Order: sequence, then structure tokens, then C-alpha cells
Amino acid sequence: MNILQNISWWKNKPKIENEWSNLKPIDLIKIQSIDFPKEHYFQEEFTKTQIVLHHTISGAGIEGDLSTWEASKDRVSVAFIIDRAGTPWQLFSSKFWAYHLAANNHDLDRHSIGIEIDNWGGLITGDGTIKMFGNPPKPVKTEMGKFYAYYGNPVAVPLQYYPNGFRGYNYYEKYSRDQIQTVGELILYWKNKYNILIEYHDDMWNTSRNALDGAPGIWTHVSYRLPSDKQDCHPAPDLINMLKTLKDL
Repeated sequence: MNILQNISWWKNKPKIENEWSNLKPIDLIKIQSIDFPKEHYFQEEFTKTQIVLHHTISGAGIEGDLSTWEASKDRVSVAFIIDRAGTPWQLFSSKFWAYHLAANNHDLDRHSIGIEIDNWGGLITGDGTIKMFGNPPKPVKTEMGKFYAYYGNPVAVPLQYYPNGFRGYNYYEKYSRDQIQTVGELILYWKNKYNILIEYHDDMWNTSRNALDGAPGIWTHVSYRLPSDKQDCHPAPDLINMLKTLKDL
């Protein structure tokens, strides 16, 4: 290929379409409702200005997460939980609220909508030694080549690797494409319903003064908590790409 042909090819090369550029607000038929006890959230309406992404640190299925929330008297829960197949399960209307941030400011809970992504979270690599897992800590003899979740159980899941680590872990379970799509569809729906700003925030992956001050937009649980405290959500490239695409939709 000569220089002129090369220039012509670059001018007319096929555009690589962003896989998230066709996202649309969620079809409400996709949402599955859960008969979640009313005493575990507040049936009070507040203006919604923030959307906060969490992940569960749990295995396949949402039953364990629901049991944990229902066993608590502290009204800790979120409006939606998304399973690994991308199905959104609604616990209560997004116009209501529950405690989900533990940021010492309940106004942040009242004016935000929480989404939980079903995911094991940060993973520890086995090396043949005994390591401590869970709370209270328990000893587990790890095996070379296996990955262990927070509770000390070995898991075989798609991995997201961070060479420099993220909040104490180099490996996390990847969010599924279906989960990321559903997150985007819900955000677009709430953008229209509540007029929430969906500009991408570069500081959403660490403790953010903007998030704690109630700045409108999309945030993660780590935006409100110290590095030693929370790990959700992790900055998966596919998730970031989707979130950055939303403002143009």
C-alpha cells in the first residue's frame, strides 16, 4: 500500500461502533418484583439526585442477599439487585429509600438510588498456605491456582485483573455484560424519570468529596467510604466504557 492509498484508507476506515451506543431506558417488562417486607425500607419520597452502584460479595442467586437484609432490623437494602444473568430484581420503588451508604449522612441515602450487582467482589489467590477469611476471621488452607472469595470459599468465575491492585485486591470477579447493560438501562430510565445528571465522574473510584457533598450523578459505594472499608464497585473497563457512553444517549 503506497502513501496515498494509506491516507485514503485511514480517512475511510470503518468506524468501530461502541457496543453501548444503542442502550435505551429499561423496558419495564424486564423488571422482576420481590415481595420485600415494608419494614426494611422507608416509604418516604425524596428528590433523587444520585445513583450509587454496589456489588454484593455473594454467589449466584439473590436469595442470600435478601435473607441478610431481611434478618437485619436496620433497614439496610437497595431498590434493585441485578443477578448475573442481568435480571433486575426490584425490592421497592426507586422513589423510596433505605440505608445503603453508611456515610454518616442519611440525606445521602434519602436522595440516592442504590443498585447491587451480584458479584463475589475481591478475590485472594491461593498459595498453599493458611489464610484468614471472613468476619469473624476463620483460617482456610488455600490451594495453589485457586481463587478464594471473602468468606474463604474457592470460586471459579471470570476474572478482572488489576496489576496495581484496587482496594487491597488484584483480582475481582468480572461483572457480566448482561449486568452492565441492565445497569445502563436503569440509569437511563432514572435520568428521564428524575432528571438525574449522568455525567461520568473520574473520582467515583475512590473516596470523593464531591460524592460526600451530594454532587448529582453516578457514584459507587467506594466514593463514600475509606479504602480500607469498602471495595464496591471495582473499575472494570467495560463498566467505565458504558458509564462514559451514557451522557451522549
